[in-house]
Amino acid sequence: MFPRIIRLAKTNASLIALLFFAGCASLRSTSSGRLDQQIARADAAYRTLEANHVTEYNDAVASIAREIDGETPDKVRSQFDSIHVKLDHSKIELPLARYHLAPQSRLTNESAEVGVAMLLDYDTSRAPLYPRDGLTISATAIYRRVHGEPHLSLVTGKRNVKLNGSIYPLKIDNAAPVTAMARRGRHVLGNGLSYMLHPAAMPGKPGIFLTEPYDPKKIPVLMVHGLQSTPFAFVKLIEAIRRDPELSQHCQVWTFFYSTATPVLLSALELRQALDQTLRTLDPHDRDFATRHIVVLGHSMGGLMAHTLVSSSGEKLWNALFVVPPQRLRGVDTGIRALADGVHFRRNSRVARVIFAATPHRGSLLAESWIGRIAASRIRLPSALRSDAVNVMTNNPEAATPAAKAFHREMNFSSVHTLSPRDPALNALVDLPIDVPFHSIIGQHRAGQIETSSDGVVAYSSAHLDGAASELVVRSGHNVCANPDGEKEIIRILRVELNREKHGT
Repeated sequence: MFPRIIRLAKTNASLIALLFFAGCASLRSTSSGRLDQQIARADAAYRTLEANHVTEYNDAVASIAREIDGETPDKVRSQFDSIHVKLDHSKIELPLARYHLAPQSRLTNESAEVGVAMLLDYDTSRAPLYPRDGLTISATAIYRRVHGEPHLSLVTGKRNVKLNGSIYPLKIDNAAPVTAMARRGRHVLGNGLSYMLHPAAMPGKPGIFLTEPYDPKKIPVLMVHGLQSTPFAFVKLIEAIRRDPELSQHCQVWTFFYSTATPVLLSALELRQALDQTLRTLDPHDRDFATRHIVVLGHSMGGLMAHTLVSSSGEKLWNALFVVPPQRLRGVDTGIRALADGVHFRRNSRVARVIFAATPHRGSLLAESWIGRIAASRIRLPSALRSDAVNVMTNNPEAATPAAKAFHREMNFSSVHTLSPRDPALNALVDLPIDVPFHSIIGQHRAGQIETSSDGVVAYSSAHLDGAASELVVRSGHNVCANPDGEKEIIRILRVELNREKHGT
């Protein structure tokens, strides 16, 4: 009796094993390792995949994803080659450095979405248009068969996938790459004040950085930060844009990183030059939709810089400073040329819309306060820049306008000083017509009448511009981009631009 029971048990166990591994009978692997077993499990789940079996499939793929979490591509590819499984992912022009599970992938997924959310880290040490600490993009790990061959695919840039004859939505975490890059960039995040006071401490030159691989079909949203800040001030906003299905599909975020010490108009010149260089690099033949449909978001001083992208100066700013043309000034040619370039600009036809967030169009009284004066006195401008500016003013006393003479009497050319309501160039800039639709988001720190309110740094009377396509006052301090209502307004405006492009209006 007992020998017969034992024989039946052995037979049943063999049948169960055969049924479990039937789906992977065609796998050519002879490996008995853990990865081989996990692939076999995923293959069986793939072959029986239906809408009500998504959890089982995802669990199987997750077990594989955990094996490659934190590993390098070469090591993972070697492991997969040994069991005759293809490993594939989208090709971009950067070297792939490492795979990671997205944080939420460690949680149980009960939805109809398939796959496992992953992060792909890319080496950007030789890619000046991307963050210096590396680029992270979102991907979804899926198991499938392609022409009968087993594949682990890391899918990027798609929302749906066809598996075993049916279409499924992909599990994606588009915000996680932003969080990961911000974590790596902590050394920059907290140094905005240091970079303002000591510009030489800033790593590298000013430049525009892409937060995802360039897409010629997506609208760029160029974010320009303000005084004593860095692009990391926009992290929560970028995450919100990435979480929005429509915006993540049709928009790409670029950021401009610069030292906020230099005079506003020279920083604006750096922005214009950086944008020109970026566009020439990305679209040398000038064929892309993206490079002709840019939305610029400028926070605080960044909004003043953005103003120079969407208006034309003519001679108005120069005439606010000097009573003679540049060629009649005495001094070093390079300094005179930089000054002339800073106050002469033409509207950039590639910019389609601009958002001014807490922008001091008419200056900030804080620049005139004792706090502003202390900050301005502590800024250590590059010696060449300071000497050029001083030389132009001291060598040409008769050439300056009365307002310029009075304002530059202190010979302080820092950004803080040039944010004063008395700056003649700033007063000329505010009157330049803006040639694209523009929007204002303004903070109101305390309850009361809007017209006399302030965000604690910029008064409503300075941030308001007539002719805006929209103006929203939110209960907020100066950082309106981090305010929930300010964030919602930015997303609304971006949707307006998407609809305009979609319908050609």
